[in-house]
Amino acid sequence: MSKMNWSQVEEWDKKYIMRTFATQDEYTPFPIESAEGDYLITPDGTRILDFFNQLYCVNAGQRNEKINNAIKEALDRYGFVWDAYATDYKSKAAKMIIEDILGEEGWAGKVRFVSTGSEAVETALLIARVYTNRPIIVTREFAYHGWTRGSNAATRIRANNCGIAEANAETTVRQVPGTLTGSVLTAPSPNCMRCSLGHNYETCKDADGELACVKYTKRMIENYGKDRVAAVITEVVQGAGAVHPPEEYVPQIRKLTKDMGILWIADEVLTGFGRTGKWFAYQHYGVHPDIITTAKGLSSSSIPAGAVIVSKEIADFMDQHRWETISTYAGHPVAMAAVCANLEYIIEEDLVEKARKTGAYMQEKLYALKAKHPSIAKISGNGVLWLVEIVKDEKLTPFIESDRNFSHQADLKSFPTKIIGRKTLEKGVLMGGAMPNTLRLGASLNVSREDVDKAMDALDYALTYIESQVLQES
Repeated sequence: MSKMNWSQVEEWDKKYIMRTFATQDEYTPFPIESAEGDYLITPDGTRILDFFNQLYCVNAGQRNEKINNAIKEALDRYGFVWDAYATDYKSKAAKMIIEDILGEEGWAGKVRFVSTGSEAVETALLIARVYTNRPIIVTREFAYHGWTRGSNAATRIRANNCGIAEANAETTVRQVPGTLTGSVLTAPSPNCMRCSLGHNYETCKDADGELACVKYTKRMIENYGKDRVAAVITEVVQGAGAVHPPEEYVPQIRKLTKDMGILWIADEVLTGFGRTGKWFAYQHYGVHPDIITTAKGLSSSSIPAGAVIVSKEIADFMDQHRWETISTYAGHPVAMAAVCANLEYIIEEDLVEKARKTGAYMQEKLYALKAKHPSIAKISGNGVLWLVEIVKDEKLTPFIESDRNFSHQADLKSFPTKIIGRKTLEKGVLMGGAMPNTLRLGASLNVSREDVDKAMDALDYALTYIESQVLQES
């Protein structure tokens, strides 16, 4: 298919690029020649259905014609214009977010554009602290908010805290010194399947219906002093940590923050712009945050772009001050052109509603698999983002005991998500998850029913292998 010398590409890749997730000896190049829709295409022309949706970020599908044409048009007009100047693309992108997408809710004030999700979280934490003049941020177990200094300090997945590990379970993970310092507290995750507080869902509620994890979060803040806490930051659905909260959780966290005079930052880097069948995941719960962090679906990852959306109150405050922050690529005109075209495409094609309908179909297919496969303990999700918990037995014993507290010196090949990924690839489907026992499934907002069926058939095949081979050997 390609005239490229792919043997040369692989040689250069192995020789000159610093690895992530693998040692040099473990690494094997996986060359991709091109992409289209929900498919990745290898140099020999093999089409692979991507049910990772890369990092759950190509909302409008790969190589979207409208977005690509907008990028080409912008390149004909601009090289680089930094954030001090106004461009039509940047102004339009901000207007679309505040008015066209969030206007009916009436709370959103202004947007600050950046380049990545980690940078969006960094910016949101700075805004929260300077607005409240308080130091402490409350995060949660199994949170993933990014890999830069501030966002990583709010990340509570052991394997994603920027450490390094040898491919040997007997060695110790080396964390980067200084990365986890700072005023960050850790609240419980709403992980009802394996509650870290030892509760079971439903019986964990008090007489007023408040969840134990919310009550613990409140008591922790009271203990440190609410006058010292700037914000609670939560992914509405924990992405890498793979936790979908019970329906009461988000409204109760929002009530907690309002009652205590604390900001709520909704990290929607992964869930924003239609992935859960709403423009933003918080909209499933009838509340709104003070700050939203976004990236990924903002441009459908065609070009790096991120944004922080703040309330009218915060926007009014920031308007009264000189804010000494500079991000070289913030509001880059080519990125803003991609954002405008992406948002227009999602609106014109009614992709948010399509994702909602696809979610109902995926739920039906996944529950049919659950009825067939005892290794599936729990299914949760919305739209085109679903979580599937894999267990050994009806006692819900995890395959990997450390579960979400694993680290990368473990035997990664033994993880059920890795095993399932290897088996689904035999059927031409990419699938897996960041956590060892929890699959995370996703696709573009306009994925076809035929491709959903193909993915579910591949998962059925992989689970059959897990139950007939792996469980028998364990």
